[in-house]
Amino acid sequence: MAVGASRPVVMTAVVAFVVTVVALASAVVLRVQRDAVTATGQLGPPVAAAGSGDLTCGDAPCGVLTSLPVGDATVELLTGDGGEHATLRVLTPESDIVLDTALAELGVKLTQRSLVCTEGDDSACLVRGDRDGAVVGEVFLARDDKWEAVERPYVSSAGYVDLVPAAGAGSPEIVLATYPTCTGDAEDCAGAAVALRVFALDGTSRGCTRSYRSLDRLPDWPDVDLADDALRSCG
Repeated sequence: MAVGASRPVVMTAVVAFVVTVVALASAVVLRVQRDAVTATGQLGPPVAAAGSGDLTCGDAPCGVLTSLPVGDATVELLTGDGGEHATLRVLTPESDIVLDTALAELGVKLTQRSLVCTEGDDSACLVRGDRDGAVVGEVFLARDDKWEAVERPYVSSAGYVDLVPAAGAGSPEIVLATYPTCTGDAEDCAGAAVALRVFALDGTSRGCTRSYRSLDRLPDWPDVDLADDALRSCG
């Protein structure tokens, strides 16, 4: 004859099941909230300028969109609501440095993935974002404990601009994707071959790679790593 479980055992099992369901539901909610923050680029509280009131990005107070450590400094990407009107702030043990960005005037939309920093003989940070189907990037360079913006913006109609460590010892390099055989943005040139053009931090072109069928065919994509012998003259 079958023997049913006693009431205390049944109640314990029910309670355990309810606790498990609640825990799983909470984890899902937290993940959804985290993903929503990343997707919308939620800002931190308003940022105060040294010795004055809040820093402003456009007509609104700046908030910290994201930040990265670079040596003994912390680089913060500040924006207004909607990821616009960007400003870069570098916090060092000695001082705070605030740098305006050209991206603010170009209407570039930024997210928490817009800031990339790399250390080397000269450390640098890249701020990048989308505009009209292209990716626009601006480079900020650290030399002798001084940070400054590199004058030229980098525009990739193929949708990729990055800052990568140089082959061997040295300063980082800027890479951007191009369409060697097509004129237009990523939508116009869907399916066209892509190539990378590489620049030194001073803006000097170091060469181009061969063509690839798509971005995901690039060496070590998405963490692109190019050897010197991968570059050739740009056509």
